[in-house]
Amino acid sequence: MKKEREMRRLFEAIARLSADDGFTRFQNESSHDFYQALGQGYSCNDNEVALVQRLVDAANGKLYGPIQLHANMLHGSRSYVEFNYMDKPVTKELGDMAIISIVTKGSERLFQRLCIIQNKKTNGKSWSIDQEQLFLLKNFPPFSGNKGIFKHCRDVLFRNSSGCLGAFGLMNSPGEMLFASAPLVAELQCGKKSLSMSDISIPMDLLNESRNCSAVHFPFLPGMHRMHPEEWFCFLEDIAHNFGALFGGAGIFGTRFLGACRFSRDVHDWTRNWTQLNVGEITYAYDTVTNAPVDAFANALMQSAGFADVFDIPPSNQFAEMHFEHQMAVFAMRFDVSDFEG
Repeated sequence: MKKEREMRRLFEAIARLSADDGFTRFQNESSHDFYQALGQGYSCNDNEVALVQRLVDAANGKLYGPIQLHANMLHGSRSYVEFNYMDKPVTKELGDMAIISIVTKGSERLFQRLCIIQNKKTNGKSWSIDQEQLFLLKNFPPFSGNKGIFKHCRDVLFRNSSGCLGAFGLMNSPGEMLFASAPLVAELQCGKKSLSMSDISIPMDLLNESRNCSAVHFPFLPGMHRMHPEEWFCFLEDIAHNFGALFGGAGIFGTRFLGACRFSRDVHDWTRNWTQLNVGEITYAYDTVTNAPVDAFANALMQSAGFADVFDIPPSNQFAEMHFEHQMAVFAMRFDVSDFEG
């Protein structure tokens, strides 16, 4: 069965990568470069856009073996969407950064994730969080384009199954960034309109959930359940026995591979999670589009950002009318498992 073969190839590639000291060094060196970029930006008193541009410059073109980082800043006006916040229509910015993770076999796409991030720079000792935008990134109610990226789109519906399609990048001096999913930000705020460093403590139920994630997490295996029950059980037993220690569940920390990271306290932790396929909503896995509108949006972003040579990006019928007159940073990490064949 093709899906079973391809999934096992991914697990085998990750097993080899996880034992590769060169990959760990690549993660550390990338983190160092991101820290330098943010530190230089803070020393120049850059705003959020300029800080993100520095991250784009630091990330673009990095590579190690099967791992390649691509980044580009799409210039133009900010993107605003209209939606209902509780009982009233509002217009807010969707986000200023998109983080995409892709697994390929050569030019063939096997797996993909997307996270839409709004970056915030501290105002003194706290981050000001717009409650209407938080509502958007947490709940993703149906929205329509007002200006920028979705200008000609109406009644767009993004499904946030992972709880991490929307998130915040919380930047602070002298050059640091915390990553938190929108639902977690809402939990930490407790109804306030700002968030301080002292507010950032993890609820005990989420902490226990993270600590208990020792089993292999399988939301990324759509369609595999169509196997004969005995074959399905044997496949899961084989994967858990041979590769289970490498994979985290849906815990907040996501320090293993293919988990669901909802929180990273620093740039180093975030870099590790991104390069270990832990960040964002799963949109595609092994011949199955798991979240069609979000997948189409991610592909349209990559096409606009000039990443067409990363893999065979499928055309987007849903966003064929999309005009990329907007300002958003697009980061894409490609992990090509064909480098591990044989």
